[in-house]
Formats: sequence, C-alpha cells, structure tokens
Amino acid sequence: MKAFELVRRCILVPLGCLVMSCIFVCIYWIATGCRYGVTVCSGVFVKTLPYTMILSGLVVILVTVAAVRRISLFRRAMENCRENGADEDNLRELDRALKRLEKNKEVQKLLRASALLGCGLYDECCETLRYIDLSGLTSADEEEYFNMLIYCRLMQGERELAVKLYLECGHYFKRALSRRTGTSHIRHTVGMIYYTVGEYGKALKLFEESKQNADDNLLCECDLWEGLCYLRLGRAEDARDAAVRASYRIGDSRQEKSLGHLIRAITAFVNNVSEGSNI
Repeated sequence: MKAFELVRRCILVPLGCLVMSCIFVCIYWIATGCRYGVTVCSGVFVKTLPYTMILSGLVVILVTVAAVRRISLFRRAMENCRENGADEDNLRELDRALKRLEKNKEVQKLLRASALLGCGLYDECCETLRYIDLSGLTSADEEEYFNMLIYCRLMQGERELAVKLYLECGHYFKRALSRRTGTSHIRHTVGMIYYTVGEYGKALKLFEESKQNADDNLLCECDLWEGLCYLRLGRAEDARDAAVRASYRIGDSRQEKSLGHLIRAITAFVNNVSEGSNI
C-alpha cells in the first residue's frame, strides 16, 4: 500500500465516526419524538464523541497493523526470491502476498515484475511487463513501468533498443526527473542511457543525484557505473576510488562480477598508459 493511501484511510475513519455520531444524535432526536432542541442534542453529541473517537482510534490502529503486515509479507516474499531464487514455490508465495497487498491487478503485475527484476530475471520481467495495461496504472506507476523496461533491455545488452525506447517515452522520464524525491532508480537508469550514448558527464551527474535516499544496493550500482564513466574520461584515480566505494557495498554475485570487470578495466587502462609513457 502506498503511503498516501494509508494516510487517506486513516483520515477517513475518524471522519466517518464523526458522521456516525451525528447519525446517532438524529436517531436519538427522532426516537424521543423530536421534542429536544439543539442544546440537548449537542449535549448528546458531545457525550458520544469520546466513544466514537476511541472507536476511530482502534480502527486506525487495526488498519495500520493490517497494512504493515501485508507490506511485511510482500517484502519477505521478495527477499526470499532474491536470496533463494525465483522458483515455482517462491513465486507462488510472492503472488499470494501481492494479492493481499494490492487489489489492482495491473499494479500486482508491476510489483511482480519488480521482484523478478530484483532477482536478475530480466526476460521474465519483460514478459510480465508485456501483459500490463497502462490504463490501470497511475502516472508514477507508468514511470516505473518504463524505467524497468528500459533497465531490463540495458542489462540484456540490447542497448540500441533501450535507447530507442527511451527516446519514444522520454516524456515519462522528464516528468519523473522534475521531482526531487522518489526517483533514485529512474535517475540511475537515465544515467545508464547517457553512458550508453557516450554522454559521460551527464551520466555522472545523474548517478550522483540517484545516490540521494538510495539503499546500499543502488549505491553500489551507482559507484560501479561512475567507475566506468571515469574510466571512459581517462580519470583512472577517480575510477579506482569508485571501485573501492563499491567494494564495501557488494550485495550479490552480479555486482561482484561487475566490480571484477571494472577493476580489470582500470588495471588495463593504467598499464596501457604506463607503456605509452615509456615508449
């Protein structure tokens, strides 16, 4: 459940209880033959108000606990897929958690695609994205949809297709980048696009921006890509520093492999520069 949805429900519950208090007063007024005036009815309302507020508080607590539990089950299912693999049993557990977390089927598919992406299953992620009806998504969900699609294509090595997709749906990314928060992953993906087309300076700027409010996994990705950018710009020392930063945040075998590739590339670059200076 999104944060604003939880807040909306928490606001609606006490308002609903206040309305119920008014209804109770109306029932009391009618049941007593409509012989009491505003003063008496106001007194009844004031007396019932503490009980309705207590009731609303209990309802808010129950709604919050239920929402937190659904979110926790979903996150546990995602972590289980990442750590133990997205086999049939783990995916079935993930689907059960998704159905409890989100009623919108299109958002369910989007969250499932995100879980598959986190497992490194890019083909399966793209296949899930194929069956999503964009009309059932919010504007923020649309941005995440195209972000995942382009990221998957980049990770699959389909760079030309990724750049083509980015050019076709660039307005979604432009809209996302206009916001200051909540777009770390999108900024990272756009940074990858800029790296792909050789705009290393712009890529570095976006990787640095995406580090704000990022977790260790994304921070590691940013450091690795920054290292590649610095290497392309001939800044071996900066590339080495980025590799060192990334080494402290390695979270999986893919990142470890990427770090090894970066270190070998830095070493080869330094050796080539040394050989050139000795000629």
